[in-house]
Amino acid sequence: MTALNNTSIVVGTTGRSPLQNTLTQIAKFMTVGVLNTTIDAAAYFTLTRWLGLGSMLVLAKGIAYVIGMLNSFFWNRTWTFGDKGNIWRAAGLFTLTHIAALAINAGTMAFALDKLGLPEVVALGVATGASFIWNFVLNKLVVFKQS
Repeated sequence: MTALNNTSIVVGTTGRSPLQNTLTQIAKFMTVGVLNTTIDAAAYFTLTRWLGLGSMLVLAKGIAYVIGMLNSFFWNRTWTFGDKGNIWRAAGLFTLTHIAALAINAGTMAFALDKLGLPEVVALGVATGASFIWNFVLNKLVVFKQS
């Protein structure tokens, strides 16, 4: 075998290393996260300001979160990870992963504030980082795992 053939075996058919692929997925995952946050906020303000849920803020937030989560599932499944597996399996695992992420986020926030005494904005960043890592790793290795 030539050196070129050996390189193609190590790098794979895309011509990119696994690290490069993972870094691209992280960038896409972050982009989808920003889009989700924008959609969540837009849905929340639409529901509370224009569709009459102004007196039911928690309900409006719950609906807006679900809308953002559906967006996240669609874009991460198709664009970030390119999953073509069973959609119902992925949807179930995605939902469970994100329920756990909510607990990780809130628990990390409480720990950072109450036990570590971190300032609110730092605690928020730590909590967001913890749930981001959880979500990315579980989405990559479990929810949208490439066979």
